Amino acid sequence: MTGKERGDYREIARGLGTVIRYAPGDVLFREGEDPTYMYFVLSGRIEVKSHGKFIEFIEDGRALGTVSMVDKNPRSATAEAVVVSEVALIDQKKFRFMVEEIPGFCWFVMDVLVHRLRATNQAL
Repeated sequence: MTGKERGDYREIARGLGTVIRYAPGDVLFREGEDPTYMYFVLSGRIEVKSHGKFIEFIEDGRALGTVSMVDKNPRSATAEAVVVSEVALIDQKKFRFMVEEIPGFCWFVMDVLVHRLRATNQAL
């Protein structure tokens, strides 16, 4: 799917979330941590690893941390900025609002989850 088919939710995420700028090497979250936010990449590139193994890069317009927002279990991966990255942090309450009230956002989340599953399977 292209960004247009998924929808571009960057401006909504920017408006609802807390925008943080990460430098290369900054860790957004670590494997095993309790979930607090979904991370929406406004610009930049984030590397995702699980058990020290590369899973994928997340770039502009994509999100990460959605699995833990849905099931509320500890993080299954570590996410680290590769380049200077601007990310909107979306808490649980705002995540639920987006899923329930913003047309098409639930499809965006399902796309993110399926993409993550396929990337993880490919990395195995």
